[in-house]
Amino acid sequence: MPSLPRIADYAQVVAEHEVWLADGASGLEAALVLEIEDGKFTLWSIAVAPEAAGRKLGRALMDFADERALALQFDAVHLYTHAKLTQRIGWYERLGYVITHHQELADRRLTHMRKQLQKAG
Repeated sequence: MPSLPRIADYAQVVAEHEVWLADGASGLEAALVLEIEDGKFTLWSIAVAPEAAGRKLGRALMDFADERALALQFDAVHLYTHAKLTQRIGWYERLGYVITHHQELADRRLTHMRKQLQKAG
């Protein structure tokens, strides 16, 4: 079953979300998509190219998402992922996210998570 970002209409995603890209010597290495609406800051998608694995780009993008949320005056970052991706959920937990709830869809179960941010100063 493809992930939600893999089946998205990217013309619509680019029009409606913030999209941040990390280029490298061989081209696109990572992407981050942020959804900012209704007073909520959501990390909608994060992806690192397989050839860029092991360089901590994912962690850098997660830190950037926190910084971006704080710059826009949000006190939390939300995300959701497929409930079967337990290793990814564990990684998010190690980064400070907590599970808030699960959502049942027709073809999958989503795990929703939230990270409380500390404003500087």
